[in-house]
Amino acid sequence: MPGKDNPPIFGLHPNADLTFRLKQSIEMINTLLDIQPKESSGGGGKSREEEVKDKLEKELLPNLPQDFNPMDVKEKLRTLKGPKGLAESANKAEGMSTIPLNIFLKQEIERF
Repeated sequence: MPGKDNPPIFGLHPNADLTFRLKQSIEMINTLLDIQPKESSGGGGKSREEEVKDKLEKELLPNLPQDFNPMDVKEKLRTLKGPKGLAESANKAEGMSTIPLNIFLKQEIERF
């Protein structure tokens, strides 16, 4: 199968493909120009990227949770209980919880 369809198949003039490709190229170039960083006219002004970065820092950083202490997390994981029906002796082995969800939680926290 050819990579592109010929315009006569659709009843169009052969120049229709040329016009389509030209329009597509112009749209792509305009899109590339639109996403380019804009030059500021002032010498001391911030670039667009710096303004966005500053705005994100002011809005998002205060909303982030506090850093966690890995030792506190391990201690809290030891105290988490499993589903009802599991024997307490099966829940603790060498001081670490063997409950699958707690193990998964511990691994995710370590990766985070």
